[in-house]
Amino acid sequence: MSTILVTGGTGTLGRPVVARLRDAGHEVRALSRHAPQYPVDLLTGNGLDAATAGAEVIVHCASDTRGGGKNDVAATRHLIDAARRAGTVTNIVYISIVGVDVVPFGYYRTKLKVEQQLERSGLGVTILRTTQFHDLVAQVVDMAAKLPLLPVPVPGGVRVQPVAVGE
Repeated sequence: MSTILVTGGTGTLGRPVVARLRDAGHEVRALSRHAPQYPVDLLTGNGLDAATAGAEVIVHCASDTRGGGKNDVAATRHLIDAARRAGTVTNIVYISIVGVDVVPFGYYRTKLKVEQQLERSGLGVTILRTTQFHDLVAQVVDMAAKLPLLPVPVPGGVRVQPVAVGE
């Protein structure tokens, strides 16, 4: 079976992706800054060459969600450069969000820039746009509940169709 890298391999999405790929018999390298086997810092590129050596596929799940994606373009540039240097990567799978091309949120615009960057890379690319995860909806409601306002304000006219992370 193939060797697959999963960026953000210890995160909300990365953990179940790593588990499914391993269950399917793939050799998986779970990348993150704190990963014991493949510590990688996408912001600097440190550790990427060792992690990508011999890899065939990269599933790019890492994102700077707390920072609004501000570092995602630079991180993806380092990932693309390392994939090219490895010479064995045939495809990068990028997990994006439905509506990044129409919703005017800064984080969505950054996700779209990353999609475009990958498309221009010359590497094989698969972009999977998914709806928001149930976890995000729960986080937003939890944060709103902590506001010193009663009743808790809820945005009107916002349509969401969240999906379970495992799906």
